[in-house]
Amino acid sequence: MISMTYILAGSGALFVTGALLFLLGTFRLPAACRPYGYAATVACGGMGVAYLIMVPVELAGMETDFTRFAGYSVVWIAICFVVGAVANAGRRLTLALLGVVLARLWITYASWSVDGAVGLFLTLSTFAALFVGVYLLFGPFMRAIETISGERALLYSKLRNLVVLAWVGLVVAGLLNGVGITDDFVGLFLGIYVEAILLLGFGGILIRSVDALEDTAETDPLLPFDIGPLESDSDPDADISAAD
Repeated sequence: MISMTYILAGSGALFVTGALLFLLGTFRLPAACRPYGYAATVACGGMGVAYLIMVPVELAGMETDFTRFAGYSVVWIAICFVVGAVANAGRRLTLALLGVVLARLWITYASWSVDGAVGLFLTLSTFAALFVGVYLLFGPFMRAIETISGERALLYSKLRNLVVLAWVGLVVAGLLNGVGITDDFVGLFLGIYVEAILLLGFGGILIRSVDALEDTAETDPLLPFDIGPLESDSDPDADISAAD
C-alpha cells in the first residue's frame, strides 16, 4: 500500500502546481480581473502548503488534522469572498456565509475529539450549519443575483453548485470513514479527490470567466485580494494627461 506520507506529499505538489498555473493564468487576465485569479491561487496554494507541512508532521507521528483544517480555512475564506462578490451579496451576507462555513469547519474538528452527548451535539451542529450554508446560497444569494448581469449570474451558479458538491462530497467521505466502511487511507484519498475537484474547478471556472469578472470588478471589487495593477498595466497616455 502507498505510504500516507507519499499521498500527502503528492497532494501538496498537485495543489501547489495548480496554484502556480492559476497564477500564470491570472497574469494573462485584464488587470481588473486579477484579484479573483489571486484568490484562486491563494486557495489552491494554501491547501498545497498545508499538505506539504503535514508530511513532516505525519513522519513525526503527530496529528495532522489541525494543519489540514487550517488549510481548509484559507480555502473557504478565499472562496466565500469570491462567491459573495460575484453574487453582489454585500458585506453582511458574505460574512454571514463565511461565518457559517468556518463555524461548521471547526465544530467538525472539535467533534472528533469529544465523545458522548457533547460529541453528538457538535456533530448535529455541523449538519445544521451545512443546511444554513445551503439555504444562504439558494435563498438570499439567489435574490441578490437578480440585479446582476446574465454572465455573473451564470458564474455564480457554477460556483454555488461546485461549493455544494464539495460540501456533500466531504460529508459523505467523512460519514463513510466514521461508520467504518472506509479506512483512514481510503478516507484521506476520497477527501483529497473532492478537494481537487473543488480547488481546480474553482480556479478553472474563474480564469475562463473574464466577462463576468470584469462586470463584477466594476461594482464589487475583491478587496482582500485587490493589490492593484502592475505598473505595466497603466496607460502612459492617461498618466501624461493626468499630469497635464
